[in-house]
Amino acid sequence: MDDKNFNTFIDFGKSGIRAISFKKGTEKVENYIEQINRNIESNNFSSEEELIEDIIFNLEKKNGEYIDEIFLMVDDLNILSISLTISKKYDEKILIDDFLKSLIEDAKFEININYPTYEIIHTINRYFFLDKQKFSQIPKNLIYNNFAVELNFIIFPKSLIENFTKIFAKQNVTIKKFIFSSYSKSLFYLNKIANQKKIIFVDIGFEKICTFLFENKKMEQFKIIPIGGNHITKDISKILNIDIFKADSVKLNFDNINNNKDLKEKQIELVKKIIFSRIEELLEISTLFFRGNNDLKNIKLVFFGNGSKILDSKFKSNIAFNYDIDLLEENYVDVCLSGLSLVNSENKTFLNKINSKKKKKGFFENFFHLFG
Repeated sequence: MDDKNFNTFIDFGKSGIRAISFKKGTEKVENYIEQINRNIESNNFSSEEELIEDIIFNLEKKNGEYIDEIFLMVDDLNILSISLTISKKYDEKILIDDFLKSLIEDAKFEININYPTYEIIHTINRYFFLDKQKFSQIPKNLIYNNFAVELNFIIFPKSLIENFTKIFAKQNVTIKKFIFSSYSKSLFYLNKIANQKKIIFVDIGFEKICTFLFENKKMEQFKIIPIGGNHITKDISKILNIDIFKADSVKLNFDNINNNKDLKEKQIELVKKIIFSRIEELLEISTLFFRGNNDLKNIKLVFFGNGSKILDSKFKSNIAFNYDIDLLEENYVDVCLSGLSLVNSENKTFLNKINSKKKKKGFFENFFHLFG
């Protein structure tokens, strides 16, 4: 709201939830809270609801004001990226700014019709085609007979949106905007890397991998794969017959595994084999859908996310994976700052200012929302 002093971003992860309040008009972190989800095997929102209640309560105390809206950063296996090119031809010359709005509205209409159980979260322009000429940006003050725009739409399942909306509504908090967390982080890190033609970002999460191919700063491909760091933990737990939390501790302390007094020598060697084989699998899967690209050896691979921490070990020389890999160590500031940066950039982009007309709330609707 306009009378609030902070913008609050919450990164809702499977293994933990992080929240940051930024002072409005700045990128300064004012207050921060993190809650670890110990019930990591849960498939419902019960434990998450308790974490959210605690985060909102304590962040309000730190901010000194009530939180009534937040920006929510989240990933999900069912997120889709849809590419669509839409064009029109007129006998007379057309004005680009006027015509672009109509094209994008048509594209969004097509997405809504063909994916009725999904909602558009991010609209990304790829290229513009003007009289058979291809542009990355719209030329100013020019007119053309033929106009086309190639767009990417990142869409979330409506069921996911509804579930999160209900969780936060219990705390009297509305979600101002959903943000695809892995995408926002990839864009954030992309702007910090020296110019390179092609980069693959790989976000290894708890139970999934999100991969993005950027070429000349444009997202060309995107995949979500249902394998993550927790699969290594489950393997260790099952094979060594230990509980999931102890297995996770063994994994996270892999660099010092030879000094683990709780494991026998045969168990240590077995853990190494488990981790080496799983890491090789994760790395191979991360680049699998780029195999048609003969220039893969020259593409920089950038890994981040909690699941990637296992890569940064003294044992990584044992992994038979010869591609150039950079490992980014994330911190809570960069994660939430990436969401803030994405929101700010989208607010400045013409494509994302085109929204469906919202129904104006009546007096009684506003009244009940206020005391809801």
